[in-house]
Amino acid sequence: MDRFAYLIIGGGLAGGSAAESIRQRDATGRLALVSAEPHLPYDRVPLSKTYLMGRMKRERLFLKKPEFYEEQKVELMTERRVDAIDIHSRTVRLDDGRELGFEKLLLATGGRPRRLSLPGSELAGIYYLRTIEDCEAIREAMGRSGRAVVIGGGFIGCEVAAAFAAQGLETTLLELGPYLLNMALDEETGRWIGDYFTQQGVRVMLDAAAARFLGEAGQVRAVETRDGQRIECDFVAVGIGIALNTELAQRSGLKIDNGVIVDKHLETEIPGLYAAGDIARFYSPPFGRHLRVEHYDVAVKHGQVAGANMAEERLAFEELPYFFSYQFKLNINVFGDMSHWDQMVRRGRLSVDPGFLQFYFEGHRLNAVLSVNRKAAELQAAQRLIAARRPGEQPALLADESIDLEHIALGLSEQGRTRG
Repeated sequence: MDRFAYLIIGGGLAGGSAAESIRQRDATGRLALVSAEPHLPYDRVPLSKTYLMGRMKRERLFLKKPEFYEEQKVELMTERRVDAIDIHSRTVRLDDGRELGFEKLLLATGGRPRRLSLPGSELAGIYYLRTIEDCEAIREAMGRSGRAVVIGGGFIGCEVAAAFAAQGLETTLLELGPYLLNMALDEETGRWIGDYFTQQGVRVMLDAAAARFLGEAGQVRAVETRDGQRIECDFVAVGIGIALNTELAQRSGLKIDNGVIVDKHLETEIPGLYAAGDIARFYSPPFGRHLRVEHYDVAVKHGQVAGANMAEERLAFEELPYFFSYQFKLNINVFGDMSHWDQMVRRGRLSVDPGFLQFYFEGHRLNAVLSVNRKAAELQAAQRLIAARRPGEQPALLADESIDLEHIALGLSEQGRTRG
């Protein structure tokens, strides 16, 4: 049986970043990465943006070139799945029957698209976006089509709909909720984004649920909604979130609660077993609670921290969660935790140009900031305000654009140093 000092399960951003982080600290410990996909570790973020629109070459998706893994002696096991983990004997069993032993293990298994189970779901031309192959199939459909339906008005659905419309497709976006991005944003902002999409030529249907897919000769030709409306189309893209790949962790006996529970070091309750990326529900020291984040920046930095800790460091993941989204001319950036807030303060008016900032408070403590098309310096100042984790005495001051945001941030930092 092959034995490894380090075993990584998952070939996405977290797993790939962890491999690099380990090798920066341990050049010789035997290291393997198991991935169900046939590819080197890659970045999924462009799949709904630049790569989907044909503005990025395929090779740029990959975190490292093949030579890196050869030179760094990272043993890649692609198109392989781990069927079982024995945490007592510290072994895993692959889907081909092989067993591998490990000293340290990282679970970075990510998720899979949630699927609709509706009449007509078996028709050709209904796509889900998660892998390179998924993206390339959608891109090929875009090239031979004139009409598309996107189901799901979250970030992935909005990005895909924007890509379709920008490429000249007649695009309809169906959202089950009352406004776009309703799992992340406040209603006023979500409705403003919906209006903006309408101005860009997207037909936005809110409070709308698909009831069935209608086809001809095995190919989808329309989506019928619950209220009986028929939307003609050449293909459909579904983006309704992901289901976490936590089954392996659950079978092994690890604690699961909306993800694999890990501490601030990204370690599970079993020493030497770590989880990172989408599946990790991690303790965040800045917020004093567990969070789970499905975005690029957290996955990369999780991998870096988990890899370092597997190689005998003891780093805490203390970064503010961050994510971004590009939709037409909207450049959206978010720092912090938007899952807990009871007051929102806006700086600037809802506009594409010059854009606006929104501050989300829980009580008088700033938890998150949303930036749309604002300058990087302002976003950096807002980031410092969140990182200070001090109650703001007058949140409304942040709405006053005559007061320099960087000055407020610097003042709070000075105040913190004085009190410290």
